[in-house]
Formats: sequence, C-alpha cells, structure tokens
Amino acid sequence: MIQDSGKVNPKDLDSKYAYIQVTHVIPFFDEKELQERKTEFERSHNIRRFMFEMPFTQTGKRQGGVEEQCKRRTILTAIHCFPYVKKRIPVMYQHHTDLNPIEVAIDEMSKKVAELRQLCSSAEVDMIKLQLKLQGSVSVQVNAGPLAYARAFLDDTNTKRYPDNKVKLLKEVFRQFVEACGQALAVNERLIKEDQLEYQEEMKANYREMTKELSEIMHEQVSIFIISLLALKVSTLG
Repeated sequence: MIQDSGKVNPKDLDSKYAYIQVTHVIPFFDEKELQERKTEFERSHNIRRFMFEMPFTQTGKRQGGVEEQCKRRTILTAIHCFPYVKKRIPVMYQHHTDLNPIEVAIDEMSKKVAELRQLCSSAEVDMIKLQLKLQGSVSVQVNAGPLAYARAFLDDTNTKRYPDNKVKLLKEVFRQFVEACGQALAVNERLIKEDQLEYQEEMKANYREMTKELSEIMHEQVSIFIISLLALKVSTLG
C-alpha cells in the first residue's frame, strides 16, 4: 500500500506485487456550487468531484517557508456520484493545478474567511469550532499564521517580487479576513457565558494587535473601521 499522494514512478515498484495508492480527499465545489449547497447534507451527498493537495517547493523539499511554499491541487472526477451502491467508483479524469507561494497565501486566507463566515451564519453556532478558528486566526505569532503571509507578501520590501494583481487580491482577502474575524468576535461575545469573558477580552486584544500590524504593513487603517463595526454588531445583536 502506497500512502504518499505524490506521483508514483512504476519503475520504482517491485513488479512481483500489486500496489494500491491511498490518499485523503475532500469534496470539491466551485463558487456556484458553494452558493447552491448551503447545508452540511448538501455538501456531503451527490458529489462527483474530490480534491487533494500536495505541498512542494522549487528546491525539491516538501515543506518550506511561506515565501517558498507551493502546492499542487488535484481534482478528481468520478463516473458516478457518492454515495453510490458500490464503495469504489472509477475516476473519469483528473486535473492538476500548481499554485505558487503568493497564490497559496491567497488560497489559504480565502479558506479562513469562508470558514469564519460559514460558522457565523449558521442557524446554530458551533461555539467550539468558532473559538478554535478565532484563536488560530487572531493569535499573534511571529513565524506562523495570517501575519506570516502578510509579512512575506505585502511588506514593502517584498511586494515588488510578485505580480501587482496578486498583491492587490491578497490585500483584499486580508480586508475580508479582518472583517470576518470582527464578526466572529461579535458572535462569540454575544453567546459566551460569564466564565469566558476573560478569554474573550484576550482574543479581542490579540485582534487589535493583529489589525494594528496589518495596518502598518498595508499602509491603511484596517482596525479603526472594524473595531467600530465590532462594537456596532455587539450592541445590535445584544
């Protein structure tokens, strides 16, 4: 059994054995499908397209710093939709896309925005998931998380290395990210009990630190508007 998602060279395999390559996949939806499939049930049934990703760098290593991390996305299309009467369905075709480092940053940050928005808009908010996503989003870390992408691709010393349209897109995604974090903090503040007030204040402090640094990197005040928006949402929802 081969548990590596990478491309396998048949010459490296022992011809005396039959091999099965196994990898983890997730359902793949384009933007139109995401708008149409709103519930967990709809996003778990009648699915033909699946995706897996494999990290790589131009130097040959799998993992590297954010400024050198690429990834290959593979989309598989099955002959029939899952669930099906059979447990195994042949793949009709597959499509590969390579993302360069700034595209990886755009993709990862867009995922964070979508996840936060989905959690906030749920009829019944999953507090555990919401707080885990919030903590991973607003915690100020030197070499990891959203700020690492901002420093690597939006700092003045680095922006000239990348296409203008990609830099502008990443900036817009960061604006959406800050707004989504503010909304998530407002929802969390509305729903928490008294024993989590200190935890909430800590996350708000981290949020302010994050938006302050982003404002300096992007040369725009992303924090003033969003913090006032947070206060407005809390008063409205309360």
